[in-house]
Amino acid sequence: MTNKAKAAALFVRADTSEDNGDLHLAFRLMLAAAKLGDRGAQVNVGNYYDDGKVVRRNRTAALYWYKRAYHRGDACAAHNIGVLWRNEQKPRRALEWFFRAVKLGDDGANLEIAKHFLNNERNPKKAIPHLERVVKSKWVSEADSEEAAELLAKAIKVQRR
Repeated sequence: MTNKAKAAALFVRADTSEDNGDLHLAFRLMLAAAKLGDRGAQVNVGNYYDDGKVVRRNRTAALYWYKRAYHRGDACAAHNIGVLWRNEQKPRRALEWFFRAVKLGDDGANLEIAKHFLNNERNPKKAIPHLERVVKSKWVSEADSEEAAELLAKAIKVQRR
């Protein structure tokens, strides 16, 4: 069995363990899959550390696993790094990572970019194109699309004043 196949099997077992409420086993299995190079597992291990779920919250460890997944091309990892920096009140760093997520195909990260332009820079003109991308995307959640539509309407209204 290849490392890729082993990692995939571990990921499935970890997911099942989490669904069954055995978070300790789920974490151990996910960590083993992450060490074998599974991007999804790497993001999930980052989430465990970021959220402090089953393990002590550890920003350094979360960033380590997110960056491993990012370097393997995972847009979700870049998005999560952006959220981590945003939550730590580091808006410029967050913005950089949200742009990286968009570059890897995460249309939803445009919503975070738009919020930055609206809330931090008070610049609806810069926010509007990002909100339009979210609204037009078929790859974002319904909630993100609705939020983007509301913010877009407000931004356009402010722009016209």
